[in-house]
Amino acid sequence: MHSNFFLSLSLAAAAPLAPLDIGPGLAPPPPGPGFHFIDVGQGASLLLVGREGHAVLVDAGPPAASEPILAALAAHGLAAVDLWIFSHFDNDHIGGFVRVLAGPDNLAGTDDDLELRERWDRGLDDLPETPAAVAYAATAGPRTTARPGDRWDAPGMVVRVVAAGSPPERAAENERGLALCIEVEGTTLLAPGDLPFVQVEAAARACGAVDVLWTSHHGSRTGISQAVLAAAAPALVVISAGGDNSYCHPHPETLSLLQSYRVWSTDLAGASPHGPCPGLGAAWGAEHHLALADLWLSAGGAD
Repeated sequence: MHSNFFLSLSLAAAAPLAPLDIGPGLAPPPPGPGFHFIDVGQGASLLLVGREGHAVLVDAGPPAASEPILAALAAHGLAAVDLWIFSHFDNDHIGGFVRVLAGPDNLAGTDDDLELRERWDRGLDDLPETPAAVAYAATAGPRTTARPGDRWDAPGMVVRVVAAGSPPERAAENERGLALCIEVEGTTLLAPGDLPFVQVEAAARACGAVDVLWTSHHGSRTGISQAVLAAAAPALVVISAGGDNSYCHPHPETLSLLQSYRVWSTDLAGASPHGPCPGLGAAWGAEHHLALADLWLSAGGAD
């Protein structure tokens, strides 16, 4: 992960999503509302920032994600999160949660602990038997089992849980996740967690056309289809993947499907023809961009 970089994109009123600038060091993202895709390596975490300082987090990446998440919160001057939503309970989506709650000093019960006002998840039934999931379930504080139709609002912000179809019997954890339809100052985003493409298709139909598609399952070929793209009709596609991942994410078939789309990926598995994922280089399109950074997307034309 490369959490000391911020790549900034903006959405002009009649222009496509396009890069503005990139710089090393601890340069903060621009002020104002928007979407902060946190580079957590092979995992996912997204911070939504509202015009009046409201903050929503989606997922918490793997255990090592705690530091980049804390850095992102600090970059926006946030000591509290209004809502933290967890799409599902795989380690690469909840691993950083408990550590982030303890704040920068990593000591629970001290003055710099993160104030978390509300937490949503899929429900605690059939929880994976992993240390991260056990620690999550043991965490005190308000928690809600989210259902399709549930909605959270703040000035300029709307987060909705949308129907993604019923998971199959004995579903894998990815298939049990939440899909979110998000709007910040009129800029819309579909966040389908790690759902397989059949469920993402249902979520995309329920959400409608969006400005941004945050791809399911880190760009895996199991999370996207032509039907997903037709229903979501995104102007921008964002992929959260790690440079050290062994899954060849984003998958070459996903990139081929996205040839005509503007794509930003936080990282990728490696495109060397002699490496473990040789097809990535050939599938990398002219409109595909590698951030190697946190990605900031200003909302509603904000600078």
